Amino acid sequence: MTKRRKIVLVTGVFPPGVGGMQNYYYNLSVHSKHDMTVIAPEYPGSGEFDRRLPFRITRGAFMREERADPSSWGRLLGQVRRTMRGEEPDVTIYGYVLIGFIGLLFRLFGGRRYVISTHGMDMLMFRRYIGLNAVVKLILRKADGVLTNSQFTKKLVEDYGVDSRRIGIVNPGVERIYDRRPANKDLIRQHGLEGKYMILSVGRLVTRKGHDRVIQAMPAILKQIPHAVYVIVGDGPDRERLELLARKTGVMDVVLFVGSVSGSEQVNDYYNLADQFIMVSRELESGDAEGFGIVYLEAASAGLPVIAGRSGGASEAVQDGVTGLLVDPESLEEIAGSVVRLASDAALRNRLVRDGYKRAKTEFQHEVLAAGFDQYIGRICALPATRTARRRLARESARENVRS
Repeated sequence: MTKRRKIVLVTGVFPPGVGGMQNYYYNLSVHSKHDMTVIAPEYPGSGEFDRRLPFRITRGAFMREERADPSSWGRLLGQVRRTMRGEEPDVTIYGYVLIGFIGLLFRLFGGRRYVISTHGMDMLMFRRYIGLNAVVKLILRKADGVLTNSQFTKKLVEDYGVDSRRIGIVNPGVERIYDRRPANKDLIRQHGLEGKYMILSVGRLVTRKGHDRVIQAMPAILKQIPHAVYVIVGDGPDRERLELLARKTGVMDVVLFVGSVSGSEQVNDYYNLADQFIMVSRELESGDAEGFGIVYLEAASAGLPVIAGRSGGASEAVQDGVTGLLVDPESLEEIAGSVVRLASDAALRNRLVRDGYKRAKTEFQHEVLAAGFDQYIGRICALPATRTARRRLARESARENVRS
């Protein structure tokens, strides 16, 4: 059994905020067997949410609309210092690479161990900026460990010159709420989906997710599946552009923008209405990329065949021809062809559903993933302490002897 360690997690996103990274850090904190303390941003309703948590949490105003706010990092540094003095953690994990600069400072001037947690896009977005990229490289190379969400993200970290032996992979997990359920007849009536072949996307409306490519492929899909409808669950800055694109493409009457829905249970209702799931994510020149894509496994967990873009970490979330289909996210022909193939080939569809469901329900449950996280943290904490850390521990031991 892995020795129980004391961990402080400093994260820029956390529930009651909504999103994949929020769930990722929440579930690691809940299911880890280590002693967890979390430092997270404030959200509306966070006080009530925190009272139900089985671990310690403190909140601070160091993010603005879930983006790093460097003007408040002085307060965050003080908050981390106070927490370290109170908890004396074995390691501190920083859930945003630039916030990890605080970990670098505590490493240099106190010998404190720190780990950076990365999700893919944060390893790409600073490469265009020479100064920031140099800071990111220093933070990563000086870290005791780097926690990644996929092999794709691990490779990006290795590109910064980080020793692969210090890099761990802990994939996101699937919430148990996502499962097979009878179709919600009220939703069918509400959206006029009776007799329709429903293609579903769930996710934030941003360019990398590929909603635009599916919309552009709809005319070709409709030629083969005249009763097809494309339902988009989620909202975001791309919505106006996507609605305009649907009108220009002439498919506005078969593209349904549901918007954001409240909670995982309602998302699961939409999964259980659909005939297939699609999200053809692509990597953008700006460095925006899908680090993993847990939504594919959520859909599989609800019994859907899935189509993903062959980009970023999606090829790890979806095993091509085994648990889903991968397509060139820029090829409208491949996108339309894969949708039609799933609709027409029952044997293929049933096999993908069976194997995708099994994988989601075994390999990607939070308890399994947290066990891997615990082992990785145990390995990092077992590394020899730095000379500075040894001196600090010796001073603390001497003070305890004087008190006694």
